[in-house]
Amino acid sequence: MELGLQGKRALITAASRGLGRAAAIALAREGASLAVAGRNLAAMQSFVDELKAAGAAQAVAVEIDLSKRETLQSGVHSAVDALGGIDIFVANTGGPESAPFLGVNREGWEDALNESLLPMVDLCHEILPHMQKSQFGRIIFVTTVGVKIVQPNMVLSDSIRLAVVGMAKSLSIEFAHEGITVNCLCPGPFATDRMEYLVTSSMERDALSRTEAEKLWLGEVPVGKFGDPEDFGAMVAFLSSKRGGFITGTAIALDGGKSRAY
Repeated sequence: MELGLQGKRALITAASRGLGRAAAIALAREGASLAVAGRNLAAMQSFVDELKAAGAAQAVAVEIDLSKRETLQSGVHSAVDALGGIDIFVANTGGPESAPFLGVNREGWEDALNESLLPMVDLCHEILPHMQKSQFGRIIFVTTVGVKIVQPNMVLSDSIRLAVVGMAKSLSIEFAHEGITVNCLCPGPFATDRMEYLVTSSMERDALSRTEAEKLWLGEVPVGKFGDPEDFGAMVAFLSSKRGGFITGTAIALDGGKSRAY
């Protein structure tokens, strides 16, 4: 299928690892121009080279530390200066800590808000005017299957990313007439560094073996395995394309059947 992403310009946050990285590679293979955002520009240079080799029309690294508000506006400006605009925004974050409710203090909630929700607000304020100018835009928020089915010891992620879903729905209605779609992807257990952290946390907190901890995360997943990040990237590419232009305001589960909602 021809997705028509040649000439489109994408900004991806938290792009150096995991699902953000998979999204960037998928867009590169479709010929898009990419600004990949992270905290360490020097460390991301090899990834930029990889994206160019994969087929990206252009690839640059920009500094955006989601926990430091002063980097948000400057990072978007750097992306726009390099690419000439932004058509696609893949809003990815690293994810809050794993803990039960009584294991998280007020500071933990504030840290999670300042890393997973409020930066997305600020970044959308900066990016949307560029999409309005071209009357085309794709915003994809990377959330979690926890917005559809509550997960043990994930109160921060499940709560705060529900707020992201609510914001996305509002944006989808407000900007649809300008050719801008807004969707959420809700991944379940994918084979990423984040999943390794969650498995290890379960082992340490509950005194489980690795096999037991992996079964804990896969027990409600009918396909019985961790997801391949390439499959996640493929969905990002489709939603970013002209073929995905009639899909907006949705929260799409990529979870191997874990959530039971329709």
